[in-house]
Amino acid sequence: MMIKKLTAAVMAAAMMFSLAACGEKAQKEEIAVPILEARQIEYKTCTAEIGDISEKYYKEGAYGYPYTRTVRFSASGQIKSIEVESPCDVKEGDLLCTLYTDDVEEQIEQEKIRLDQAESTVNTLRANGASADEIQMSQYDYEIEKLKYDRLVASLDDYNVYAPCDGEFSIFSGERMVEFNVNTPVNEGGMFGFCSDKSQQYLCVDVYDDPLSNVNFGTSVTLEQGALSSTGTVTDIVFQDNGDFSAYTYVISPDNKDELFDFGEIQVVFDVYSRLDTVIIPKKAVKELSGRSFVYLLVDGVKIEQDIELGIEDNKNVEVTAGLSGGEEIILN
Repeated sequence: MMIKKLTAAVMAAAMMFSLAACGEKAQKEEIAVPILEARQIEYKTCTAEIGDISEKYYKEGAYGYPYTRTVRFSASGQIKSIEVESPCDVKEGDLLCTLYTDDVEEQIEQEKIRLDQAESTVNTLRANGASADEIQMSQYDYEIEKLKYDRLVASLDDYNVYAPCDGEFSIFSGERMVEFNVNTPVNEGGMFGFCSDKSQQYLCVDVYDDPLSNVNFGTSVTLEQGALSSTGTVTDIVFQDNGDFSAYTYVISPDNKDELFDFGEIQVVFDVYSRLDTVIIPKKAVKELSGRSFVYLLVDGVKIEQDIELGIEDNKNVEVTAGLSGGEEIILN
């Protein structure tokens, strides 16, 4: 009897231990892993505004001599003398070079003989009482010979080369670096050198390699020189290319030159184009990829990509001609 009671006690203890273990396991299985919420992204934004924008370039200008005159031979022949050393300062009309004129002088002598004969014929006919028609015909012959003679005499000057303006003259050596010396053969229209035109100063802005976009003749400019200011226009664009680099010189004519000093640097602001009441956004908001221009919009907290077309720009902003209507929230970062 005692054995049965002991067995029952052991079984009851075993069942209680088993139930306790199950309870502990169930309690452990009820532990849940906490869910971490993602941090909300904060965007730096701006609003596409409706306003005015002007495309402008800010450049430094100074008074200088932008023009160069090409010096060419007016006749073919051989060089007789070179009267200057290159480079050198010259005055308009200074003799730079001469060509041999032997052939022309020989033609002049022959023509002078014919001219004298024609004049003698006219005088003889008049002295002998010839008819008016005979005298008139001989007079025509004389006038024709006189024109030929005068033309030949005048052509002697074509064998001289003169400085076309005040400035600095430099002899042109050509692509093959051919030097001009006594007896060098030359052709009519061939280049002898260059002469910088220093007869008048102009306000100039030099830009290298690429021209200013949309700047043409008549483009308005604002001029600032310290406390002085004026307005003006682009009156000429001089292009030079020496093989190593290209340069564009924008010649500016101030509306009132007396308002500026003709020395020292002058800030020239090219007012290329203005648009009123148009959509404007910061340039840094524009993204470009594979020829596309686009921005990121923030719509109800969602980032959306939007294609746009661009117009003129200034230092900070750019015009949007298509894709935005104004008022959109633009993502900057």
